[in-house]
Amino acid sequence: MRPLSALYYIKENKTRSLIIIFLLMFTPLLYLAGNYVDSVYFYWDRYIEYTDKMLVVSGLSTDEDFADFASVYEDLCSDELLTVMPRTPRGSQGLPWICTMGFEIGSSSMVFETPEDLKTALDSFGVTADLSEVENGTVCISTALAAQYGLKKGDVIDSSVVPGFLGSYKIAALLEDNSFIVFYVRGGEYEGIPVRLNVLGNGISGDRLYEHITKIVGDRKADVTEPSREIIAKQFEPFFLIFGAGIILLTVVLSMIVNSVITGQFIARRYEFGVFRAIGLSRAEVYLKILREIAAMDIMAILAGGTIVFLGTFILNELYYIPGGRYLPYFSKTGSYAFLVSNLLVVLPTILIKGKSMAGCDVTEF
Repeated sequence: MRPLSALYYIKENKTRSLIIIFLLMFTPLLYLAGNYVDSVYFYWDRYIEYTDKMLVVSGLSTDEDFADFASVYEDLCSDELLTVMPRTPRGSQGLPWICTMGFEIGSSSMVFETPEDLKTALDSFGVTADLSEVENGTVCISTALAAQYGLKKGDVIDSSVVPGFLGSYKIAALLEDNSFIVFYVRGGEYEGIPVRLNVLGNGISGDRLYEHITKIVGDRKADVTEPSREIIAKQFEPFFLIFGAGIILLTVVLSMIVNSVITGQFIARRYEFGVFRAIGLSRAEVYLKILREIAAMDIMAILAGGTIVFLGTFILNELYYIPGGRYLPYFSKTGSYAFLVSNLLVVLPTILIKGKSMAGCDVTEF
């Protein structure tokens, strides 16, 4: 193995190289930290997906006798791009749940008037389930949400299960959609024009569905709920900003530690690089040698750290999180950004600083 090769120094200085590799392994571990942070947002993915496909249109109290809303209702029903399902004006509770990071988060709910309406919505959402036992006064929840409460199909959700919960609802179906939504079938009779509607898009969703409905409503007295994607993203902005600041701080500390360790090693290598410069290596070739060495150690650290992260995630999910109705993502944007930013901020300054230092070595000074 030639002295100028990337692996020569690593092979000849195993202990020192292992120390650097160990320190660089902390950047893949920040990927895991990012996955934990993103796991909080992960629980809202299905809710965002579903509210992209179905919006709620409600009458306003300023609409006398709901005359305006009656015309809105008629126009929505006559539109071929929409499926309109009247529903009770009463809202319903979600079930709070514990996220992967260990703190409690409030859940969301969707209310339907009949079992047929629920089936229509779930078909649109792409959710299949046995709904044969769904009837008025029942709920459907996911197997993940049921696992958090130790519930099963046929159990009743009431204040003995969730303190402060209003009413009593039998679980008629468990959904395999990993959502944390409570789907209510309220039933009951209402007189006259309904003042709240679930509106599904037939082939349109998201902003296009919202714009289409608001165009139909116009300036009439009716409220159209916005798709939750942007709303939830805004609510999570402070959370991700705090995490981002933490990542930068940890990266700066890690970079200082790595550079301190490598500096000690490179001080002893000034003679080596002085000889390289004396026999004709250019400054660019010295930079290239240092780049290859650090890149090789970084790749080893990424492979080792990545293996630990994914194996650890698998074990945690299979033995702890999934049985308890939670989940730690294997991949996430936040984790990827955390890893890339931290790795680049640690590795690039090290290459540039040590490259400049070693490229300036002169054998005549020794």
